[in-house]
Amino acid sequence: MKKILLAVLLVMFGCGLVLAEGAAAPKKEEAKGGDKAKKVVLVNFAKGDQFNNVYGEQSLSEEHLTGKEKMRMKMVASAGGINGLSKNVDWTPFNYVVFNVFLAEDKPVKLGVLIGDKESYAKWSRNYVEANTTLKPGENKDVHINIEGLYCSYASRPLDMKNMQVLQFFTGDAKHEYYFGNLYLVNEEE
Repeated sequence: MKKILLAVLLVMFGCGLVLAEGAAAPKKEEAKGGDKAKKVVLVNFAKGDQFNNVYGEQSLSEEHLTGKEKMRMKMVASAGGINGLSKNVDWTPFNYVVFNVFLAEDKPVKLGVLIGDKESYAKWSRNYVEANTTLKPGENKDVHINIEGLYCSYASRPLDMKNMQVLQFFTGDAKHEYYFGNLYLVNEEE
């Protein structure tokens, strides 16, 4: 009788664990946004991340912080651009690159955003996607760059979102002063 009772208790305990695990699973998915992550930091200046291949000057700054920001990257860019990323990152779970930037100018500035994958990085010559945005003087909060369906028309190919490697801000020939906040990859439902 003890063996039967012990077996029943073990089965009930096992079923309880399975049910508890099943009940906890939706909360875990909700926290992660289901199969897709909701937000991940791409470049974190408070942790010492920096842009590379910069045409101009850069330094970490506590000027023009907003919200929970701890640090921004001050850029005085000229004659080209700011290469913000040169590492392989899987962008498939996301649909936007988002950032805050303070523009220390008195007129709007067109900011080119050049986006490329591993193949773009290996052979750059017009082998990327260009997404432009116009920044207004002062704070530009939550600048969104859509990254869904990126297609390089010159090279006649879609970008490989699993192997994204280039995010470059192209500033043109004029010298401009920017204060970039962290860059994020986000998944936002429309």
